[in-house]
Order: sequence, then C-alpha cells, then structure tokens
Amino acid sequence: MAQSMVLAGSQVKVYIGGNIYSAVQSVSYVIDLGQESIYGVDSYLPQEIRTTRVSVQGTIQAVYVGATGGPQGADARAKINEVLYQPYVALRIKDVKNGEDLLFLPQCMFSQESMSISAKGTVKVSLSFKGIIPYTGFDLR
Repeated sequence: MAQSMVLAGSQVKVYIGGNIYSAVQSVSYVIDLGQESIYGVDSYLPQEIRTTRVSVQGTIQAVYVGATGGPQGADARAKINEVLYQPYVALRIKDVKNGEDLLFLPQCMFSQESMSISAKGTVKVSLSFKGIIPYTGFDLR
C-alpha cells in the first residue's frame, strides 16, 4: 500500500546577510548558464554549444512584519539615500531537513521592492534580486 506524505511547515530557511529572514513565504529563482548554439557557414543545425554569461535572478515573496524594519531591517535593501553605494549582501537558501544549501550567492543585490496592501489582509512584500556566482549545495562539496 502506498503511503501518502503531507509536507507542512517551513521547508527552507532564507538568510540575508547572515541573518535569517523569517517573513519569507516563497522564493523563486533562475540560474541562466548562458549557453548558446554556434552555427557553421550556411548551416541551420548547430555544431556546438558554448557558455557565454552566467546570471542569476529571482524573487522573494514575504509578509510585512511591523516594527522589524521590513526589507531594510533585514539588510535586504539600503536606505533610499544610500542606494548609489549599496553594498553586496549574501543570500543563502538552506534545506531545513539536511542543512544543504539550495542556493548561495556570496554577492547579491536586491534590485526591486514592491508591496501589496489589501484593506483586510496581510501586507505582502516582493523583493527581486540579482546575484553573482550562484553556488548550489553540489558546487560547495
């Protein structure tokens, strides 16, 4: 007989600048390895695939928790008058069960912030980020 399994509770922990960001509800990211096809003269079929530029970007969805400073309090975003010299922060997403890194960006910047405020509900925060050198758990072994 097959057993059903229900996943409940937090599956990952998100660290921004070494501090846990507990307001996170979801994280999505894309690591683009920048691979493109190389074609020969008068060829419609590629002869080779090469790597060009690696990039990573994603979004963190969170709830706004009052008296915590929001994204600025979590060091995710610089104050508006400090944006021009905003430092990089580290972003780490860890699996709760085995402690393995799902994603580690030693140099990351949060490039966009948006809020959704409803009259009778929670305030949602969305943070977009871009990172340099995306390490996964396997890369760090």
